[in-house]
Amino acid sequence: MLKDRLSPADEATRDAEMQATLAACPRILDLIARGPQGAPDAEAVIYLRAPLDPNPVVLSNDHLMGCVKAAETYFRGRGIGKDDPVAILLPACPATVVAIFGAAACGIAEPLNLLFTREAIVAQLNAINAKLLLAPPPGMPGGLYEKVEGLQREVPSLKGIVVVPLDGTISFDGEVLRPDPAWRDDYGKSTDKSEADRVAVMLPTGGTTGHPKVARLTNRAMVASTVSSRMALDFQRGERAMITLPLFHVGGLFCTTANCLAAGTTMFIPGPAGARDPALITNFWRIIEKHRINIAGNVPTTLGALADIPVADSDISCLRVTATGASICPPEIERRYLATWGGACIQQLYGMTELAGAITHDVHGVKPRAESVGTRNPLVELAILDGGKLHTGPWPSPVGELLTRGPQVFAGYVDRKQTEEAFRDGWLRTGDICRIDADGFVYILGRAKDVIIRGGHNIDPRAIEDAALQFPGVALAAAVGRPDAYAGEVPMLFVSAQPGAQIDSQALAAFVQENILELPARPRVVSVIAEMPVTPVGKIFKPKLREIAAGEAARELLKLEGLGEVSVDAITDPSRGLYLSVTAPPDKAETAERLLKKFPVKVELRA
Repeated sequence: MLKDRLSPADEATRDAEMQATLAACPRILDLIARGPQGAPDAEAVIYLRAPLDPNPVVLSNDHLMGCVKAAETYFRGRGIGKDDPVAILLPACPATVVAIFGAAACGIAEPLNLLFTREAIVAQLNAINAKLLLAPPPGMPGGLYEKVEGLQREVPSLKGIVVVPLDGTISFDGEVLRPDPAWRDDYGKSTDKSEADRVAVMLPTGGTTGHPKVARLTNRAMVASTVSSRMALDFQRGERAMITLPLFHVGGLFCTTANCLAAGTTMFIPGPAGARDPALITNFWRIIEKHRINIAGNVPTTLGALADIPVADSDISCLRVTATGASICPPEIERRYLATWGGACIQQLYGMTELAGAITHDVHGVKPRAESVGTRNPLVELAILDGGKLHTGPWPSPVGELLTRGPQVFAGYVDRKQTEEAFRDGWLRTGDICRIDADGFVYILGRAKDVIIRGGHNIDPRAIEDAALQFPGVALAAAVGRPDAYAGEVPMLFVSAQPGAQIDSQALAAFVQENILELPARPRVVSVIAEMPVTPVGKIFKPKLREIAAGEAARELLKLEGLGEVSVDAITDPSRGLYLSVTAPPDKAETAERLLKKFPVKVELRA
């Protein structure tokens, strides 16, 4: 029987458990050693080199943690101290897990976004003064080594590039790491309380602003995040959890990987590409059955894709938990996935890189509430900023921006100015609009910067997106503001189709118009696109859609005014935001600039 909510006594018990764990585990290494110490010979990780690999690599807890200790020794031998960053450009595999925690034990690990360009990698490494860079061997899919070859010339702090294979072995530059049993006398037994405040991991933010920042995570934040996920999702010793999110993302690194180690749950890694591998999506339910997976976590876009894959005769009764985060799961995608899976509910969570994971969860044993992301995690404080006033309870709350503080909050960005902008009177500003009901359940209504402002009328894009997702054949939907000379912005809807489906844009437009009661929210333009732009973890990447919308609006306006020969590109710049770059003949330039300045978008004339 599920509870309707956590009682005050339940919350007090959870808070006390978190306090005790934080006191006992000043390092993330102390927490992740708990599972292996209880069952050193049990499976720590099962690794498939590809989703249908018939011969998985299996490592025991003792072997994996011994390799983490050996990696720590290796890094110390390369001159890595507590303030020295080790950048890790590796997909998910056992060696990546070892490298991240080995670097965090003695210095600072920074897993890098695998989709970064060479220029972005150079910028990140120079921003953090990286001392070492780990990358796969030459000739691997994705060309990661080729992307960074010779990088030392552009990054003065970099002492070398260490080559790490992806075949399941654990070796650095050809040196096989031998498990060091000394981990048993170190990890889990730290008495140095100052370690709790030490930055041990840095992560690039999700990139939804178009320019990832570098978040500095303390041991305390990582421990709090991992414990929160374990409490909420009820990871159990001897179970198996599939890891499909990349390890440069808090969902992949803490909510699952660290969580598995701390709880004694086996990590199941179905290939280096994770959910980006089409073979995993196509064979997902067969893999669940074959490997008896108990817990799976995926972003909403992946859940939407899995909803289209028939379970057929696969026995997936072993799968007891599906969790989702990174972005809010639309109700229609949730409905479709549950209909395919046959489970009772999807456990939703809410968090961000700056929080080392999630600060709210649907909690195991508590009935989820429709469209909610659950209740606060232990020791997490929440507040709502509305009209300049901070509301900290009692709930229910007004609608406003969600702020938070507590042990999970990061130590700031590498850039101090960015850090100052992120906080208000000690509270971290999330940038998300939400409300909190009388029982403390949190409802994320959208990003503050995603709100479409049409003639002074604030429009929640989710209402448009949820309507579109009910149209037959629609897989993904995203609404953004399209510049308009009169209203400032008008809604524009982008959709992509489910596999094999054909979408009539006119029929879709009519359907959406009928199903959105709020007249200003009805989209002016509907566009069916072949592929929805997404971030590396599967979030819809709205900055790209805003570029498309702005470019189309600008070219349409110029054509109406007889200036079709004027060239316009919409560009998102990290420091300037979205702007229109215009190339026009000298006799047309002034007119083009005057027309385009009617839009709420910066305009730049090119010679």
